[in-house]
Amino acid sequence: MGVTPGARSAFGIGRETTPGTQVAATYFPPFKKMDPQEKPEFLVDEGYRGSMAGEYGGVLGPSSAELDFEGPGFLDALGALLHNILGDYAVGAAVSGVYPHTFGLLNSGSGQPPTHTFIDSQQLTATVGARAYPGACLSELTLSGNSEGLFEVSGKATAYPSAPATASMTNTPTAESVIPAWRSTVSIAGSSAANVSEWSLSLERELAPVWTANGTQAPYVIGRGALKVSGKLTFVALDESPLITGLLTNQQPALVLTVNNGGSTSALREIAITCTKAAYQTAQQKRDTLLGFDVNFASMANATDAAASGGLSPVKAVLKNAVASYSA
Repeated sequence: MGVTPGARSAFGIGRETTPGTQVAATYFPPFKKMDPQEKPEFLVDEGYRGSMAGEYGGVLGPSSAELDFEGPGFLDALGALLHNILGDYAVGAAVSGVYPHTFGLLNSGSGQPPTHTFIDSQQLTATVGARAYPGACLSELTLSGNSEGLFEVSGKATAYPSAPATASMTNTPTAESVIPAWRSTVSIAGSSAANVSEWSLSLERELAPVWTANGTQAPYVIGRGALKVSGKLTFVALDESPLITGLLTNQQPALVLTVNNGGSTSALREIAITCTKAAYQTAQQKRDTLLGFDVNFASMANATDAAASGGLSPVKAVLKNAVASYSA
């Protein structure tokens, strides 16, 4: 009797041409957690039959799948995740082999970002050893940094029901390196905030899976709704500015979170996230060994953070790496 160790797991992400039609993986993020779950509706026959029972049979109804992942933030696969949840994308000319990728909220056409296939190579699926989750749409993407740990990424997605991958996944682990969170920097209202010890930023998107009478359990479409952006900053207290100038006077300062690997020229890897109107929601004082503040904020939509598709947006991200394009 054999067993399958979790250490043999590997994961892949590929951009789809047709939503819901699985594709091979292009990026291979080494998540430390990727928990997929099938979500079929179980439809129960409760019709009376003269017996003191309540349920007489069941069939499977509409079905989808949910994915929950987290791990170190690698700056190659991150572009696929940002493209999936934001939608607007452009790439500039390379400098020393490093391409600048700009991601923003898609406000043109249907407003629907691309979909991706997530592949779970768990060595269990007969013949191919992997299951594919096509049509995946992110409902949440969180980037975070604690000065004593790594830059990390986590998220949730809804996808079509899984199926065996069309072929065994050719696992090509990322060549990028992990980035310690102490390399991140925070700018508030144009000035460096060197006293931030921990930060997080969450992009959350409403999803609406819709099923129709088309002869299949899978959703007809997984529609994306409005985007909300929120986050948290943990300050070592130097003064009362998080409370006075941040919260009580409602200044809604510009916030820029940057993670940089410290490389130069061709070795540069960086993600810079801008929230031009970061409205503080709370500023709770903490009385630990050192005084501090936990600040929760929500980013308001504005024209400055809008991308090429126009409109208003609460966030814009610029990613620099060696990937030539996220459009294929």
